[in-house]
Amino acid sequence: MRLAEFVAPVDAGAGETIHRPTPEDVRAQLERLRAHAFIGSEKLYGFLRFVVEESLAGRAATLKELVIGIELYGGVVDYDPRIDSAVRVEARRLRRKLAAYYAGPGRDDEVIVSIPTGGYAPSFRLRQDARCIAANAAGVELEPPMLAVLPFTAICIYQKAFAAGVTDEIIYAAERDAHLRVAPRAIMFQFREGRYSLDEVAAHAASDLVLHGTIRRVQAVYRVCVELSSRWGQILWSDRIDIVGEGDLDVQERMAEAILERLPRDALR
Repeated sequence: MRLAEFVAPVDAGAGETIHRPTPEDVRAQLERLRAHAFIGSEKLYGFLRFVVEESLAGRAATLKELVIGIELYGGVVDYDPRIDSAVRVEARRLRRKLAAYYAGPGRDDEVIVSIPTGGYAPSFRLRQDARCIAANAAGVELEPPMLAVLPFTAICIYQKAFAAGVTDEIIYAAERDAHLRVAPRAIMFQFREGRYSLDEVAAHAASDLVLHGTIRRVQAVYRVCVELSSRWGQILWSDRIDIVGEGDLDVQERMAEAILERLPRDALR
């Protein structure tokens, strides 16, 4: 199971400048990460430092796979992203290491650095707890986050109806949770077929969080692998749940209940 802080990119929208760390804050956090999260991982830290410094210098838009590959892995002209996946593999490792750090030793760090899925430009954010503290001090009650439940994907084509039933049960149960607001099923089931990105889903559903997963069955065991992501694609939590049973309705209800019970409340603030 993984749990990470809910963060947003620097350009997440107007009116949020107050939550942006200064470049000095970001560089100080880089040093903290080097000392506490990247011991023995100098190459991976070099990746992080390069994209952070390029972003702080105003060159975030140029952070493409080829640019990073040439700078860090291929010398001048040797790196070819068509045949070399080093940058993509290292980016996934980097995202996992950052998520693990902020879920553990860095849970109280003020500055959060992340690499949103779908690109290589980093995002910098002050911890969201500061917003909650300020709101509490002002006597303002923050609204619960909006959750979009994507139709779960059936690994076996014959389980598509079962996966749709699990999705429906999750939405039904989540609608009755006082800690959540839930995107309507009529919106979410539009995404049952076709390709889409998490930020497209979140924008369409006006959601802060996206719950999605896969389902497969082996004999009497139903297994769901589920993830909770921010609207920018950062994995906040993931888990794997096995349910044993024969009746589809009973298993669907139990699976939805298990997912919502395990959903970490820290990620829903």
